[in-house]
Parts: sequence; C-alpha cells; structure tokens
Amino acid sequence: MIRLHQFPRCFGLPNPSPFCMKVETYLRLASIPYEVVDLHNPRKGPKGKGPFITDGARTIPDSHFILLYLKEVHGTPLGHGLDARERALHRALVRMCEEHLYFAAVRLRWMVPENAAIVRATFFAGMPAPLRPLIFLAARTKIRLDLMGQGMGRHTLAEAEQLGREDIEVLSTVLGDAPFFGGESPREVDCTTWAFVANLLVPPFRMRMKDAAAACPNLVAYHNRMMARVFPDLK
Repeated sequence: MIRLHQFPRCFGLPNPSPFCMKVETYLRLASIPYEVVDLHNPRKGPKGKGPFITDGARTIPDSHFILLYLKEVHGTPLGHGLDARERALHRALVRMCEEHLYFAAVRLRWMVPENAAIVRATFFAGMPAPLRPLIFLAARTKIRLDLMGQGMGRHTLAEAEQLGREDIEVLSTVLGDAPFFGGESPREVDCTTWAFVANLLVPPFRMRMKDAAAACPNLVAYHNRMMARVFPDLK
C-alpha cells in the first residue's frame, strides 16, 4: 500500500501544505488506497521537503512527480476526455498556484509577525519545547532567503498581497459558474486549485488575500463542495 508522508493535519483542513493536500486529494479522487504517515521533520524527505510517498521499495518525492508516478501505475482516471487546450489551461492554473500564488501566501504566513506566531504555535507544536524557538527561527530564516531568491521576498508586503489577489481573481474568473475547475466533476487540476483556495480561506492567518478569496462566492462554494465530496470525514 502507498504510504503518504505529509505534515500533520491542522486548522480543520486535510493539510496546511497545499502540496501535501494536493496529493491526498488526488489519492482519494482516484480511489487509490493509501495510509498517512505524519512528517514532523521535512529534512527526512529525499528532497528535504514534504510530501513524499513510499510504495514498496520505491520512494517518490515532490507532488508533481508523485502524481506522474500514480498515473503511470494506476492510470489516469481524472484525465479522460480532456482536449489539448483544456490540459494546457489546467497546467497553466497549476503553475500559477504553485510557482506564484504559493510564494505570496508563504510571504504573508511567515513574515507577518502575528501570522508567524500562529505558524510557530501550530506547525512546531510536536517538537521538543526547548528546541522549538531555535528550530522555528532557523526555518523562518531559510524561508526568508528562499523568498529573496525566488523574488517574492524583494517586494513589499503590500505588493506581495497585490500579486496574490491578482491570482485569486484569475481563479475566480476561470471557475465562473462551473462546480469544479474540471467542469462537472473534479479533475486533476482541482487537486491543486482546491488545495490553494482552501489554504487561503480556512487557516486563521490575517491577510488581504484571504479576504479577497472570501469575497468570491464561487470560490467559497467551490471549497465547500470539494470538502464535502473528498473529505466528508473532516466535516
């Protein structure tokens, strides 16, 4: 059986990491049996981050390559009937979420003091209390450097918020009146888009990006629809 190594659940969500949530959502939608292994130290992963899966003797890191592996082994039940244009649009949405919106959200989660306090209290709760402040500081310093290297850290907080809100507007516009980004039923793209929408709407971080998502009735309804369909056990 596939073992999904991911961060522990919190905030009433499947996962506080959209990448972990993406993989577990795919496993459920594709009806692939799996079990969850809580990952408290991402350095234990092959690429030093979560998620990763183990399938017998094989270990596959990174959500993108995990899904490629799952499709290779179990087929593509979430991809039937899509034409080339639809697949291209879905890929563009995934790239926007993972390579742009993600970094705006990380900037606001980790670099705004009141949000960083929530991160410290929640994400590091399972670590030894005496080491918790040092581990948090080291993680925050690394993320600050990563954000500078990626570019989002070179913007002001207000500019990062603006960039994130623009991505949210794109998501709301593309979704329109459809129940899912994949149309009448969830597709692979929904594993990513929902993971990001949910991680904006639900956690108690204060950011205008969250307010922007909450002001889009179609995104709120989409989140509730996906939650009820994929994770009814968490309701």
